[in-house]
Amino acid sequence: MVKAWPVWREQRRALLVMAVVEALAVAVPVASWSPLSKADLDLALLLASLSVTYSLCVVGWERARRQLLLERTPAMQPNVLATWCFAAAIMLPPVPAAVVTAISVLGGWPAYNAAGANRLYRYIYSLMGSVLAAATASRTIHLDLPEAGTLPLAAAAWLLVGAGATALAMCASGQLRAARSMLHLRTYRLEAVTMAVAVTEYAVYRAGLPLIWLSLPAAVVIQRYFTKAELRARGGVAPPMNDEAWVYVASVVVEVSVAVTVLRIDASDTQTACVVAMMQGGCDAIGTYPPGGLAILLPDCPPANGDALSRRLRIAMKHHKVDCHIASASKPRDGQVLDDLLAVCEAELVVSREVSSRSASSS
Repeated sequence: MVKAWPVWREQRRALLVMAVVEALAVAVPVASWSPLSKADLDLALLLASLSVTYSLCVVGWERARRQLLLERTPAMQPNVLATWCFAAAIMLPPVPAAVVTAISVLGGWPAYNAAGANRLYRYIYSLMGSVLAAATASRTIHLDLPEAGTLPLAAAAWLLVGAGATALAMCASGQLRAARSMLHLRTYRLEAVTMAVAVTEYAVYRAGLPLIWLSLPAAVVIQRYFTKAELRARGGVAPPMNDEAWVYVASVVVEVSVAVTVLRIDASDTQTACVVAMMQGGCDAIGTYPPGGLAILLPDCPPANGDALSRRLRIAMKHHKVDCHIASASKPRDGQVLDDLLAVCEAELVVSREVSSRSASSS
């Protein structure tokens, strides 16, 4: 399988860049090895557990929804792992800082790859680039310089090495247009905010205050804010994902969810999509579904909530004079897999159309 990776079809210079970055990601922390204290180990465990908890409990569904809301090749998605990774880089020796970064990125992998869009070799390279950035920042913070000077240098090292590793790989692969996005300041807005949280963690830790755990709710708020801000910048209405991508992600979400609801709407014109977007606030996965309809995925939505939303959507469509039919199906009530839920929705749509047709004929 490894031999079949598309990476081996890249130009030699791209493979060389990847190999150099990955070798440095191992060599830099190892060359900086020093005995670890119990305090270092306890802090590393705390930071790693915070990052993994965040990724597993919060980021997964949000990224899955955004993966569907955005284009097939989505824009940069919120990533707040610097909250703990950069904190580890400036608070720990290089080796545990690199380990915390690796654990954080590994823990977040299911969330980042919600739609299966990222290839494993790209993920490995991204992981090693992050480890190298953390190790470099850690070595910088431990230079024999005044603290007021090493902290900005460590932040600059984190950004330059992390972004530089990505940009180098893009340029070496001939992806110059994508690499230019790394030059825009807006690319680093979220990174700057999360690094500020990490610096705050560093300050409270130096002051002996046990407040680092507060970074977890702070990261949740930050991620939600930037997600909503990006949706507002896009006008609040993102184009629905195509049916193939929607079905792929929805099948995975339904399979792993305890409770999930699927809505079907037998219209997909602009006005229908706008009403759906207003009702949902850009929070749930909306995709096209043949023939000429929309499908909405509602993770963590029990049957009662799904039925209530379906009723509210019918009222909203009627208010906006949109002629369509809406159906809903929920796991576990109506089935255990996506095909079951879609079949229940289709049957409900057929019945709804027949009822409407008879009402129109009698009137």
